[in-house]
Amino acid sequence: MADNKETKGFIQVYKSTNTVSCEPWFAPADAEIAYPFVKEAPDPKLKSPKYDWNNYRWYETDGAVQGQKISEMADTLNKLKDDIANGKVSDEALNQQLGTLVGIVSQGAIAQQASLPSTDNKADSTTDGGAK
Repeated sequence: MADNKETKGFIQVYKSTNTVSCEPWFAPADAEIAYPFVKEAPDPKLKSPKYDWNNYRWYETDGAVQGQKISEMADTLNKLKDDIANGKVSDEALNQQLGTLVGIVSQGAIAQQASLPSTDNKADSTTDGGAK
């Protein structure tokens, strides 16, 4: 994705909802940017970005990319298992590897949770909140 651009009093923003994962828009430069728009451009490395409104960051939603990351994580786990079985890993190295893997799994869990439909009606609400 392109960096934020400013064009004659407008800035580029990105719309991200449960139905629109990432769509570039332009807004007046002096406008207050709020849901469903965000100023921060997604990382250009993301194939199918979506904004996580709970953690305020972009994440990957493409299943093939996520599957590849899981496969790489499984390979890393298998190598670690083999190294442990063969006594090639010190306690310090093991703790470092486990810390890295926990971080990767946590990021994956956050991305998975963020991709689920929201149960919080505040962000997606288009009603008047029940006022009569």
